[in-house]
Amino acid sequence: MTGAPMRQHFNRHAVWAIYKFEIARALRTLVQTVVTPVITTSLYFIVFGSAIGSRMHSVGGVSYGAFIVPGLIMLTLFTESISNASFGIFYPKFTGTIYELLSAPVSPLEIVLGYVGAAASK
Repeated sequence: MTGAPMRQHFNRHAVWAIYKFEIARALRTLVQTVVTPVITTSLYFIVFGSAIGSRMHSVGGVSYGAFIVPGLIMLTLFTESISNASFGIFYPKFTGTIYELLSAPVSPLEIVLGYVGAAASK
């Protein structure tokens, strides 16, 4: 039988390599990923907390600080998670290194699994 389609195997080594590279990149930029958002959120809370918080009374028995801090933390976490994941995907395009990944014997599914797995872990 000629022309029978060959079955492609899952390239777990490629997925693992993409995953490790993205985790290593996040660890190299730990100050930008963790410290900067913490400082920014702290400054936001100090400036607006002192300006607005002293004027606001508790609403429904919850103080302004207890209300705003969890929201600011979650906002920062979500923003950094999305920006870090998208930066990991778009940065190779900007630097021109995406061609190395596109020319490798890696399927689009494997590329997505590597990037999404790393983004979820970060």
